[in-house]
Amino acid sequence: MRRMRVIVRLWMQLSLLALLFAAVLPAPVLAQTTTLTADQARSREEAIEIFNQGKAAFKAGDYDAAQQLFLKAWGKFDREPLIALALAKAYDRAANLEKAQIYYEAFLRLAPAEKDFAKDREQTVKRLAEVKALLASRPGVLKFQGLPSGAHLLLDDQPADPDTSGEIKVTAGTHAVRVTMEKREPFVRPAVTVGAGETKVIDVVLVAPVDSATLPHDYTLTWILGSTAAAALLTGGIFGILTLERNDAYLKRFDPQGFATADTMASYGCKLTDKDKCPQALAEGQALVNQIEFRRNAMFISLGVGAALGAATLIAAVKAPTLDKSSTAQVKPWWHDLRAYPTLDGRGGGGAAVSLAF
Repeated sequence: MRRMRVIVRLWMQLSLLALLFAAVLPAPVLAQTTTLTADQARSREEAIEIFNQGKAAFKAGDYDAAQQLFLKAWGKFDREPLIALALAKAYDRAANLEKAQIYYEAFLRLAPAEKDFAKDREQTVKRLAEVKALLASRPGVLKFQGLPSGAHLLLDDQPADPDTSGEIKVTAGTHAVRVTMEKREPFVRPAVTVGAGETKVIDVVLVAPVDSATLPHDYTLTWILGSTAAAALLTGGIFGILTLERNDAYLKRFDPQGFATADTMASYGCKLTDKDKCPQALAEGQALVNQIEFRRNAMFISLGVGAALGAATLIAAVKAPTLDKSSTAQVKPWWHDLRAYPTLDGRGGGGAAVSLAF
């Protein structure tokens, strides 16, 4: 009988010890529902031990130490829901709502929908909704770095003054920023997006305006017009020489009045008295006259075109656009592929042709 009493008393003491031990440790949810490897089980035991240290620090009011211990436990084993919940509450108490949201959501993802977790899940869902609402209502912050004294800041076309740290609180969304300053190029950011509670840093750079006289110029059009003008003038000179040559040939065969000379008449077997009746001489004279007129007209046209292109060349040189060295890809103007070249016909004449490739 006495032995039976001893056995019952020993069983009651062991049961009480087991209950106390279970109250200290978190509910071993994963150990019950998931088969862990030996390494995972060891990591979980170490995480629970560190977690209990964090609980003690939390109860003592040392929230920073508790947070670090909870983080260490989570690093050891990131599948234990109670560690995630403890981290969420620690960040929540520290007003770090962004991190609190992350671990509240981790707890709901890890904690099974069982009776043991029903109350914690209900409270977490409620608090998570409150945290999200608080985060959504938080203003964003635009932090301006490098904003010089004397600069004028426009935020959404309205004057704005940053605080001493260069910050301005704004509603979450997209904002237009413009900074102006005397003797500086404007700094413009037409669409700066900032989220609720987010701090967006804007580096303000106000550069001095560039003197166009110091920039290199694009003389492509000048070279094209100048080359075409030179070709036209050269063509006019050639036609001038050819005109003189034909005129000399004419004067050797015909007199200034347009009558064939004695040698010309003799070469065709015509009498000198029959100047107006020798068809061969008349035909030769007319051909020479036609050639002289064609070449003279071509000369005047070429010289006129050359003079006009020369004037255009001077204008293009004065109005040559500047080149932006910072740009790696220049847009080709319409005249980029303009080409000009002289032409000659079978009768000794010539001209100039222009091609434009698109």
